Amino acid sequence: MTNNVHTQAVLTFDGQDDYIDFGKNDIGGVFAEGSSAFTISGWVNPHQLASKATTYGTRNVFFARSSDRYSDNFEFGISESGNLDVYIDEKLDNVIKTFGNGELTTGQWHFFAIVFDRGQLTIYLDEHEYTDSLRGTSLNKATSSVTLGATLHNNNYYTGQIANISVWNYACSQVEIQRQRSEPLVGNEEGLVAYWRLNEGEGTTVRDLTANAHDGKLRGNPTWDIAELPTFGQASSQELLSQASHEGETQDETANPLEDNPPLTETAVREEDTPTQETTALAPVVARDEGQPKAKKETRKKSARDQTSSTPEQQAGEIKIDQTSQSEVSENIPQQERSQTFTQEQSQEVMNPTANAKYKILAIDGGGIRAIIPALILAEIEKRTQKQIFSLFDLIAGTSTGGVLALGLTKPQLNLELSDSTPVAQYSAEDLVELFVEYGPSMFYEPAWEKIFGPIEDVFIQPKYAAESREEIFREYFGDAPLEGNLKEVFVTSYDIEQRIPILFTNKIEKQQTESKRFRKLSVGLTLTDAAMATTAIPTYFPPYRVASSQNFSGFYTLVDGGLIANNPTYLAIMEAKISRQDTKPVAPDDLLIVSLGTGSLTSIYSYDKVKHWGQLQWGQPLLNIVFDGGSEVVAGELERWFEASQKELSGSYYRFQTFLTGELELIDNVKLENIRQLQALAHQLIAAQSQQIDELCSILAS
Repeated sequence: MTNNVHTQAVLTFDGQDDYIDFGKNDIGGVFAEGSSAFTISGWVNPHQLASKATTYGTRNVFFARSSDRYSDNFEFGISESGNLDVYIDEKLDNVIKTFGNGELTTGQWHFFAIVFDRGQLTIYLDEHEYTDSLRGTSLNKATSSVTLGATLHNNNYYTGQIANISVWNYACSQVEIQRQRSEPLVGNEEGLVAYWRLNEGEGTTVRDLTANAHDGKLRGNPTWDIAELPTFGQASSQELLSQASHEGETQDETANPLEDNPPLTETAVREEDTPTQETTALAPVVARDEGQPKAKKETRKKSARDQTSSTPEQQAGEIKIDQTSQSEVSENIPQQERSQTFTQEQSQEVMNPTANAKYKILAIDGGGIRAIIPALILAEIEKRTQKQIFSLFDLIAGTSTGGVLALGLTKPQLNLELSDSTPVAQYSAEDLVELFVEYGPSMFYEPAWEKIFGPIEDVFIQPKYAAESREEIFREYFGDAPLEGNLKEVFVTSYDIEQRIPILFTNKIEKQQTESKRFRKLSVGLTLTDAAMATTAIPTYFPPYRVASSQNFSGFYTLVDGGLIANNPTYLAIMEAKISRQDTKPVAPDDLLIVSLGTGSLTSIYSYDKVKHWGQLQWGQPLLNIVFDGGSEVVAGELERWFEASQKELSGSYYRFQTFLTGELELIDNVKLENIRQLQALAHQLIAAQSQQIDELCSILAS
């Protein structure tokens, strides 16, 4: 090829706050969940390469769909050594890949192309080609904006110029990549979904030259400049034929690599510790991983109505972890290769008195944002059993955000295409992971001025958070769905501060009890939103929630978080099992299968010297933590003693999954991104450590 130059207007990014915002746009489905093939190509001229990286390890990010608040699925950047950083969330590996041998030098224009084809990566940097693979075969879901010139995740900005970016909805061949490098695009090419020349020369909008109108807005203050870009003469017919022949041989040799020869889990290697490898033009070179696997924000999986038509790769998504290596996760968490289409088998509504039948109880502790931990464990159970949670248990109980999980897992999907004999829950456990990961910051939202002046008001005047945002989120998920319509028996705890009695929300109308002076069970006329708002009304954090009632003199139940009476609701669930039993015999441990999920046990120490002079003001917050945590652990300890004393071999009757928390992880309202990622990491560490017990449990549940 002949190498010439041409002049055009280009954008220059200052590395401070400049970028192009294309909005929350999946660019014609290319960056949508389940997308399994795409190509991105263009030109970059880095002016400066910094060492600052995102938490995924990507540096000098010039193209991304990621942010601090919303879910992500890719970041492309340049390392300080001039190599290409590629982070793609394909649900399984979640590691950064670094390609090249220092080709992307500063002060010069370089051509790049990134080809993703069902987990296979082919990277072109100028004349060089590199290959590698990922275990996942399609993109995870993302709700962040697409950006050029930066990633909104950790505010990592690119310094330099970018031009002629094209996005294709398929994996381009080597010959097509060479044409993209040597020939100008028109905008109407088949499979081209976006093409930004970035040559407008003025204004604050960049135009997509395809008919799809994926235009972008300039943010910060990138400047328009004139630059000389390389122009390569068109490759000769002989060159293209030779390349096509080479490409065909390569494809034959690498066909179905994931099926025929699954790669071993790769060991992450730091770039500076890896000897550089000289590459020849278009000779495939295996890329290296750089840095440890990075934490990933959980993204919302498709609900059950979508899962029946999705691919196995789309449904194998999982949150990755910071604090254990990828090899640890892959060894301890089996990857399901078959489709995750859930079966919809209904369990019996009442306890079966036959000899070997067990009444199956799921009980979920309260814990604010820490509900991410049990939600991820439940997602793992769904993945291993291939069944929705509601179909595995006879009774699901929850307190506070554990109650929200119980309600969401049993909410029916209204789908006219399905017959009445195949009930399906609207939300999977992974959907509810997203509820907390995505919307947790909105539930516990505190304006900036409140963070400065709020602590005084929070103590003396008002709750820490308003209820409106939380209610808006619950209404988005639950609407006005009636409590009595849930798919499986569910009960959720609360406490009436006027009547001074426990309030249990149940979907069983026949269990409604409104006359007792010791407790009430409510069902008729109530919604899932009512139950969710009541059970999460944590004193001092949120105001009480009022439910209209004709049974009370005041005309209302005034309700607060059920954690005050039963943060671990397992004992109450056992009492419900006794009521459901069809005979008068007492409930024995071998009648039950109990799965109890904690939200993390607190480890902070309140020493005598520290607290001996505390008054009401200092004790307020610690006392609430002690009530919640202490109540959970008392119940857990008593249940262990009950099962152990009853029979030596009852390992298949009681499962308690709990981890330990330190520092800010203990806070029920710490919705900072780093804290959420650490909670996700702890959950996956627990899953890895208890993988054998989870397998045993799943075998029992699915049988």
